[in-house]
Amino acid sequence: MVPLDVAATWTRILSVTAGASAATGAPGPGTRVRGRPAVDWIRGPWLGLIDFDGLRRPEREVLERWLSEHAEPLLLVRHLLLARPLREDIFIDLTPRALETMPQGWREAPRPVLILAPAGRARTERRREYVDALSRLRIPLVSAGSELWAVREFDPDFLVALAQLRDPDRRAAFRAAIEPSQTRLFDQQLVVAEAAVLDDFVGGRDEETALALDVDVLSTLHPGAHPLALYAAVERAHNRRRPAADRTQFAGRTAEARVAARAYPEPARPCTAEFADRAAAVAPLLAGDVQLLFEASELLDRP
Repeated sequence: MVPLDVAATWTRILSVTAGASAATGAPGPGTRVRGRPAVDWIRGPWLGLIDFDGLRRPEREVLERWLSEHAEPLLLVRHLLLARPLREDIFIDLTPRALETMPQGWREAPRPVLILAPAGRARTERRREYVDALSRLRIPLVSAGSELWAVREFDPDFLVALAQLRDPDRRAAFRAAIEPSQTRLFDQQLVVAEAAVLDDFVGGRDEETALALDVDVLSTLHPGAHPLALYAAVERAHNRRRPAADRTQFAGRTAEARVAARAYPEPARPCTAEFADRAAAVAPLLAGDVQLLFEASELLDRP
């Protein structure tokens, strides 16, 4: 059994329902770019991999039961088809429910891969293991699209707490431990917090960052591009501007961004006047921002 900190969990529930993120990282199937959902760019669900590496055995047992009995169908509705949870060795195998509900022909085409990893628990080399495992797969599902993958990180302590609160006895004990004046609020907020966590898993909340703004502008210039490809191109352009000491393959949340961490510099052409005019028609931008978007735009067309 995993200890349940009532005060910390109740505070976290209230913060998440007030709008705090429960998972952050690269886009997932719930991401919207210029008002268009990511599922408009691709047919069929994304492949979802939940990483249990770094979690303790009791935490794994709680989360595995919560996933199989409750969360998996709700993630499928959110356009995420799950594989069995990843452990120390990365082995990708769809769950029985995923095999049963998999759309016809889904395996025969490349799909974006979304990895859900526990924040603060992953080993430094874990992302290299993701890359190696996906590269080794020789099935059409991944072999032609293994570069289209992303990592979102979730709060493992909060997720384990939510999973435990699915149990009626644990939920009743938790409810009895909080202020009596807040029990009705708890009944309402628990459901909202769980929905927010699942939405954040699939990137349902837009990130208000400079990188997100660049993705927004680039998506207007390339309306047919997949949002994960847009994100990867922008992130790669941002990543190669880091100081050499910070430009590692682990700095990027998408697989393409790791290319910018190679030991040799990537050449970048100066922005053309034609592109500058196109970008200026979308949004008022500084010269440095236009140059970065130009580089990201060119990266979209590179292998």
